[in-house]
Amino acid sequence: MKKLWFLLLLAALLFTACAAEEEPAPMVQPVSFYYRTARTDFTAEDGVIRAEVRDLGSNTYSDLALFQAYFEGPTSKELILPAAPDTELEDVRRDSGTLELWLKQNPNSPAELDHALTYACLAKTGLALEGVRTVVLHIHSPGGIHLEDLTLTAADILLYDNGEAPESRELTLYYAEEGGNLLLTEKRQIPLLPAEELPDYAIGLLLGAPESGGMRSPLPAGTAVLDLRVEDGVCTVDFNSDFLHNHPDTEQEEQLAILSVVNTLCELEGINRVQLYSQGRKLERYVYLDLSTPWVLDSSVVGPVREELGEFTGILCLPDQTDGLLHRLTVRVRARGSASRETALLLALLNRSAQNGLSNPLSGAAAPLSVSTTNRLCTVDLAAGTLPEEAQARETALRSIAATLCSLNAVQSVCISENGTLLTPEPLRPAEDWFYADLNPPAADSSTPDVLK
Repeated sequence: MKKLWFLLLLAALLFTACAAEEEPAPMVQPVSFYYRTARTDFTAEDGVIRAEVRDLGSNTYSDLALFQAYFEGPTSKELILPAAPDTELEDVRRDSGTLELWLKQNPNSPAELDHALTYACLAKTGLALEGVRTVVLHIHSPGGIHLEDLTLTAADILLYDNGEAPESRELTLYYAEEGGNLLLTEKRQIPLLPAEELPDYAIGLLLGAPESGGMRSPLPAGTAVLDLRVEDGVCTVDFNSDFLHNHPDTEQEEQLAILSVVNTLCELEGINRVQLYSQGRKLERYVYLDLSTPWVLDSSVVGPVREELGEFTGILCLPDQTDGLLHRLTVRVRARGSASRETALLLALLNRSAQNGLSNPLSGAAAPLSVSTTNRLCTVDLAAGTLPEEAQARETALRSIAATLCSLNAVQSVCISENGTLLTPEPLRPAEDWFYADLNPPAADSSTPDVLK
């Protein structure tokens, strides 16, 4: 009898214990935050970055608040936040299936691999959100200088080494769009070459015709490379005389020719600037554009234009860094939300850094207080301190604003105020003497070329 009571008591205790082990409550609003693993293992699929699932509860989170929570870091000791301490999240916006993040980041720290893992973690976190198919990262330096734009989908992120040695790699070439004024990218699968051979190989392909439809080569007929060298991040390309003497007919075509070379080379690891030569001599100027300093990659001139996202082709009128005369640069611009094209184009001008032979007296200025257009007259009220104090720079800035806005079909003239004080008693209309115009081709030179240094 005692044995029977003992068995009944034991059964009751076991039943109570089982009842106490309740299953965890289901998550109300689970979200996957991807972080770098503390012990990185590139041979395992989850050995580089791994998801930490959190429950946001019943609260409503904006995309910005969600990523602010992400930057608070993981709770697991097995994971670490990949971003450097000085990385700052400025904004997050979503438009249809595209999620965009604006980051402020020191380009010199941390190492390049850490940057890549940061971008992969942010992209994976964004792609895990319902309805997001593409993540775009807009990266600026602490000083506001635009560094790069990255567009990532799930197919762009390889997280581990699958043990198979790759036999090829992808190369990005920049060609001009057929019948347009922007560059387009063409991806090519090429043999797996040593890094030092890639610049020559890339330029060799660029000198040929594109394989994709809707593109053309903007380089002058007969262009060939005499020499190419890379040192301290600067790629020096020495072209033959045809590059110089068969130069494009227009300033826009000249920009496309130069930037097709610059963007293609700056896509390669170890190259961030390009200096052009011809027959052993450094080109101080092509015909229209200043080449005295190395050029950098410019993603704003790259299409296609996605009208469904509010993008359009605009023209920025920027002063030459030597004489202050204006040049027209065709760029891809996006009007966000309910912003007008006038506002979007003016913001693109204000945010444009001085680069590639062009200066900008307005670089880094605050957003305008108001922009409106009536009967093709655009009225702009700038924030106090937007314009430079020096008289000549101030006049150049006013011309740059007026010419940029008048490049739009909806605008014929511009009135500009600063904090309500009218600066242009008469509406401004661009004049031809505002712009650089040199239609004289470079003189042929049959002398012995200098040695490329």
